Amino acid sequence: MRLIFSAFIIAFVLSAACGSEPEAEVSSDSAAVAPPDSVETPPQQHTNPQDAISGAYNLIDEARSVTDEANARVEELDQLIGDN
Repeated sequence: MRLIFSAFIIAFVLSAACGSEPEAEVSSDSAAVAPPDSVETPPQQHTNPQDAISGAYNLIDEARSVTDEANARVEELDQLIGDN
């Protein structure tokens, strides 16, 4: 049970960190709107590979601490209920 919970927490943290921007809603009359005269592309941010690796380690450490805290709470509940 703890392994499944840990995997869920890690997957949740990683998906939140790597999530994409929400897509813009398309209205039903979007075909009637004229396209813009010029195409503007947003500037791209290039990250250093070392920054990406450090960020991944930080996310893993954060997920581990969240999992450890959740496990401690589960153990407290088990002791309160009497399931040793």
